[in-house]
Amino acid sequence: MGVEEERNALPRQRLASSAAAAGPASGDASRPALTLRSQEALGLLATLALTLPALWPLLTSGFFVSDDGRFHLYRIAALAQAWAQGVLHPRLFPEFGFGYGQAVLNFYAPLSYWPGALAASAGTGVVAAVKLTIALGFILAALAAYGYARYLWGPAGGVLAAVAYTYFPYHLADAYLRGAVPEHFAFIWPPLILWAYTVAFRANKPSPPLLWGALAWAGLVYTHNLTALLMAPAWVLYLLVMAGWTGHWRRLLGAAGSFALGLALSAPLWLPFLGESGSVGIGLGPSDGYQTHLAPLAQALQLLPLYRYRLQQGGAADHPLSWATAALFVVALGLWTWRLARRQPVRAAPVVAFSLVLVAGAAFMITAPSLAVWRPLAPILANLQYPWRFLGLAGVGVMGLAGALPDLLRPAAAGRLSSRSTLVAATTLGIACLVLIVQPLPLVPSQPLTLPDTEAWAADRMWREDAEAGQVGATWTAEFLPRTVTEQRWALGRPREGATDGSAPSPLPSAALGRLGYAQAALKVVTAAPSSVRLHQFYLPGWNATVDGKPAAAYPSGEMGLVTVDVPTGGHEVQLKFGPTPWRTAGAAIAALAAVAWALLAWRSRHLSGGRGMAPAAATLLVLALVLVLNAAGTGQRSWTPRQSGANVEDVAILLGYDTAPARSASAVDVTLYWLALRDLGTDYKTFVHLTDGAGKVVAQHDGDPGGGYTPTTRWRTGELIADRHRLPLPAGAGGEYQLKAGMYQYQPPRNLAASPPSADGRIDLGTIRLAGS
Repeated sequence: MGVEEERNALPRQRLASSAAAAGPASGDASRPALTLRSQEALGLLATLALTLPALWPLLTSGFFVSDDGRFHLYRIAALAQAWAQGVLHPRLFPEFGFGYGQAVLNFYAPLSYWPGALAASAGTGVVAAVKLTIALGFILAALAAYGYARYLWGPAGGVLAAVAYTYFPYHLADAYLRGAVPEHFAFIWPPLILWAYTVAFRANKPSPPLLWGALAWAGLVYTHNLTALLMAPAWVLYLLVMAGWTGHWRRLLGAAGSFALGLALSAPLWLPFLGESGSVGIGLGPSDGYQTHLAPLAQALQLLPLYRYRLQQGGAADHPLSWATAALFVVALGLWTWRLARRQPVRAAPVVAFSLVLVAGAAFMITAPSLAVWRPLAPILANLQYPWRFLGLAGVGVMGLAGALPDLLRPAAAGRLSSRSTLVAATTLGIACLVLIVQPLPLVPSQPLTLPDTEAWAADRMWREDAEAGQVGATWTAEFLPRTVTEQRWALGRPREGATDGSAPSPLPSAALGRLGYAQAALKVVTAAPSSVRLHQFYLPGWNATVDGKPAAAYPSGEMGLVTVDVPTGGHEVQLKFGPTPWRTAGAAIAALAAVAWALLAWRSRHLSGGRGMAPAAATLLVLALVLVLNAAGTGQRSWTPRQSGANVEDVAILLGYDTAPARSASAVDVTLYWLALRDLGTDYKTFVHLTDGAGKVVAQHDGDPGGGYTPTTRWRTGELIADRHRLPLPAGAGGEYQLKAGMYQYQPPRNLAASPPSADGRIDLGTIRLAGS
């Protein structure tokens, strides 16, 4: 088939002409359609079957050791907990950062966390939910690669492309070595992007594929912004290749409009990032650390028979290319050059050239000689942090080369192949598949990591790991730490150095809790002098305050940059809430308009070739946009009023109230105490909760530094509201009514701080709690 014929052929007609994977350039168009459908079905089944071995590390019990896997596990659990409170896009995780809050999803793409959070919300354990997310990433990426390559080179090419893409060593390393769940999940989108725009340039009516391409771009941005940054210039090059191949240069404008529509759909993510990233560590800009990760040429290629992952931890060549990748590149380059030199037809020859350039260019960018390119482009490229992120593009190129391999290997003679030629071609492709799977798979890291679901749901383990690593917010670089925090990040969960007792106000103020919600709190305060109310949360853009229903200025205070509002003398109702900003509102408005535009265009294109499924996609997109807009305005968000207490603990704090809830995945009850600090403290007091039976015997208890041990009272500031959770493990068979008691004590010399109103045993009586029993 010539280029001019290919340019105007419909997708199904092109498929008919390329159905025989190892057959002649022009297939047998008289072949029954059922045969084509059967080949497609077999190709899909083969793709799924050959993807399954990549999932074997997920079959082990528990989690596995990786660089970042635990961080993403904690984020999935936090997202599921936010959904349980009716918040669909929680830009803030209030429990991250030792309970001071981190605006993770204000700056980080959330889409890869949605499948795991959905599974966890449905009752799946968090660890299993993360494994399901990784498995889904492999399967969807393989299917996307199959669809793209099948469109260009037939079912055999599709299967080989899916295998090469799935077992590309960096793809496996992303999942099992780095634990980079979002970057791993982002492998789904590049094949879909290339597929959409390939059809857009070759089809008679480009509207449907351009609309699908806009969704694919939005999906990539919502999944992993750095992969989107890498993919953008590769996509521009691909568009130029497509325009030159088909002669449809005017369609570059349509592709640009499609890209703009995809960006508009993803505006709620990137617009606040651009406008508000200066408030956190991201705003400090990239470092030049990428230079230490550029591989010397001698280390850029690994020649070991079986691929070994990270021979040197933290070395310059953490992720070298494999000899199998190099062999595929050399074979494809040789066959492509040989066939063109002999004027033999090469199906989608420009795409093969693009794939060769992509692999070679990406390989070059991970090596030391590329430093001459990195330095002038550092303001952009340094944001990638690690040069080996370019290997994601290499994987896309490898996918294209593998997909073209069946066509490059076929004989040049026209007509049907002989049985012997068919057998040789099938054997060659089978060996190629086997090599691409076996070479990187056996040594995939799968070291077990004990991480029970009870620890995944609670924040305590995350805080402990942060404290041990001297980090904050389950990251390695503190990129989400507000710049208003002046305390060293390694000291955030420790007692405050040089803390001294502040003077207590006289008379002591009184306060009562109002309704609480996800990242919001209301309370009534009566004070004899002007004072301040603080939340145990880092101040970030989006924190707003009202006093008696009127807007009041919220601002950061102290070395921790706590959310603070000033309160005048007298009795007042104070509310603090994390909500919209102008950047977030603008992003939501742009996305809503883009969703309407996409739906209208899709409705007009639904009857065109490639428009199947557009009507339900348009309806889904509109419903999703409406639900997210309404939810961001508060619709569906849960709030509650804790059980009141109001007992003073000397002149140290007021125990305003408490909540109780069954612990997730554990035989325990969680009791959250809400303290209001009356003054700065120079002593680290302990807090406790006791569960007693009818005879006054303690059947369960928990005590220690507040906030899981990472908010010692020397960190408390006057007027600060602290949520102090205690987990009480329950004895076997515990059931019926029990009494809850709480308080605060001094460790050395040991003594309970006196409560007011006083009690016989010096503890604050919180009332009864009923346990269902086992």
